[in-house]
Amino acid sequence: MKTILFKRNLFSGIFGCLLSLSVVFGFNSCTETIDESNFAIKTEQTVIDYLVDNPDRFSGIKTLFDRVQLGNGSDASKLSSVLGARGNYTVFAPNNEALDAYVKALGANSVDELNDEQAELIAKSCIIDNGDLSAYEEADFPASGAFDVSNLNDRIIQCMQDTIDANGGYIINGNAKVVRPNIEVSNGMIHEVGSVIAPSSDNLYEMIAAAGNLDVFAHLLELTSWADSLSAEDYIDAEYEAGERDEDWIPTPGTLSKSEVCQIPAHRYRGYTAFVEKDEVFASEWGINLTRNAEGAVTNWDEVMAVIKQKCEAAFGSVDADDLKSPDNAINRFVAYHLIEGRLSYLNLVHHYNEFGYKYKDRARPQIIECPTNVWDYFTTRGKYRGLLKVTQVGDNGFEQDKDHKMYINRKSIYDNGRKGDYKELGYEVRGALISPDNGEIDNNALNGFYFPVDRVLLYDDATRTQLASERIRIDLSTMFPELLSYGVRGGKYTYFPRGYINNIVDQSESTIILYLNPGVNQSNGGYYWRNYQGDEMNAFGLFDFTFRLPPFPKDGTYEIRLGCANQSGRAMAQLYFGTNPNALKPTGLPVDMRIQAGDITIPWEADVDGADEINAENDKKMRNQGYMKGPNYFYATGTETPVRQIGGGSAALRLIVTTDEMKADETYYIRFKTALNTSNPQQFLDYFEYVPTSVYNGTTEEDIW
Repeated sequence: MKTILFKRNLFSGIFGCLLSLSVVFGFNSCTETIDESNFAIKTEQTVIDYLVDNPDRFSGIKTLFDRVQLGNGSDASKLSSVLGARGNYTVFAPNNEALDAYVKALGANSVDELNDEQAELIAKSCIIDNGDLSAYEEADFPASGAFDVSNLNDRIIQCMQDTIDANGGYIINGNAKVVRPNIEVSNGMIHEVGSVIAPSSDNLYEMIAAAGNLDVFAHLLELTSWADSLSAEDYIDAEYEAGERDEDWIPTPGTLSKSEVCQIPAHRYRGYTAFVEKDEVFASEWGINLTRNAEGAVTNWDEVMAVIKQKCEAAFGSVDADDLKSPDNAINRFVAYHLIEGRLSYLNLVHHYNEFGYKYKDRARPQIIECPTNVWDYFTTRGKYRGLLKVTQVGDNGFEQDKDHKMYINRKSIYDNGRKGDYKELGYEVRGALISPDNGEIDNNALNGFYFPVDRVLLYDDATRTQLASERIRIDLSTMFPELLSYGVRGGKYTYFPRGYINNIVDQSESTIILYLNPGVNQSNGGYYWRNYQGDEMNAFGLFDFTFRLPPFPKDGTYEIRLGCANQSGRAMAQLYFGTNPNALKPTGLPVDMRIQAGDITIPWEADVDGADEINAENDKKMRNQGYMKGPNYFYATGTETPVRQIGGGSAALRLIVTTDEMKADETYYIRFKTALNTSNPQQFLDYFEYVPTSVYNGTTEEDIW
């Protein structure tokens, strides 16, 4: 990962120190500019010190840390040097017994006989660099899911509670029992484990095919050729690796108000997430039962495929009925709806941050114990006929079956959504398919993604499309760009994306700069609290002109498209364009000026009057007549308990009505943003989109404020 310091501020800091030194013969005025983050520690015990002091338990892993380098260059540091310096490292250190067993299973007699690839896999897989956040204590472990921060091999590490051992505890990556947790050292936390952590190198298809209880879906992946697309040959984009990325990139002056470190992604990953029915689900719902010979091979595939063909063609028609590799084939479309681009662990399927009633913890370890209301994300599925797939994590709804905040696909909830409500789930119209975080003791963490078993058949039929098209669809911009999901950017550092990094940005001028921003632990910036859905945003700077591909609409019909805005003086003025031809998009109206304050004659924002619902509803109508809405009551300004609906004036949280039109479910739509100002400083703010069907924004009942 490369980092760049915004030099505009760095230079002024250095100049100020030099000036101070020329006047005062001392160093106190400049001490705050010294970065001691990598200075060696001599006065306190580090990770390496502890391993050295306990050779009876950790001499083996210490030997590997002495051998393996952090990078590939000739001057790269050994891991032992890194773990002997300042930092915040979580180390799942295998004891000597565990390492000896693993080495012997590889056919070697000692760690010295391991080849470089084997040594690197073991050494880097057990280390998480928590950066500027504290290392994981056992109290921070996810009860079921995965750690949000990747290990040094850029792999997500799974974690689950041990439900077999009477003493409880945790199991890491499916087999490594934590036998001694929370060994605190000056630069992190060591957790002794009884097995080596070595994530599988299988690709996603190979892992599904090897599971043993997913044979039907694995067979469908093979027949439709979707198995080929889940291979890991292009897991890391070689073209991006070979390209040149300017480490001295300097943002447009004035784009940010303070000195910040902005990372440039070191890799461009192609990752995937699959939602997969177990064989028993096909048996219970579609009556499919596999018969096997003495060797375990399935012998009734013809019978199985006849049932699947009948079910799929009822939903998708019979075009190219005999060509399962055709994107128009019904079975091919069925399989495609189970797959999304982006490598997502279980806890990253949704993103907690600032939803109503939620108590934010920190960006690496969101609070997962108290979830007052539901949180959700929408994803675009693969294939020629892209679909929408909604993942909902249930909040504190009071139902016993959901007390541990289960996740469902395409759930339709009933909420306490009145003007005085709290948006808790009161029940559901459609339960949805329950997502399992794992496949029991069978690994679901592949080299290029994850799969998650579901307890109902996923079918993007007319009933599912109608359900999704009957409610307001709010899509965070981050989920629209799979590269962000695979790189694990959400909730992380400020990130600069080189031109061409994001596939769904189909046209980007050379003068356009795209950044991902979020408030992180410091939830305010220069006194202005962030008014972002799910706590993050994307910004375009420079003389910007860019076009990106939108997610699909679930069903043909009239929709209102809205863009989440956070108006303030530093924002941009842009002309928006919309349509199906990215090279000939039509303007949606006059240029949009995000510098305008709420309360201006063009945005007649008025604060809600307590207890005056009719007056508040009338004020909402006045704003709609001008093409705007207040921000939702569903999420807070970060660091506060103030819903963004209540924020107007010079820091307004709004929704811009971009256009209202007839949309087709199987068309691809694009939106273009082109600056209307002759300056590179202003920020084009991008947060979330809403697709709102007529039945919601102009239905028999008033659209809720949430």
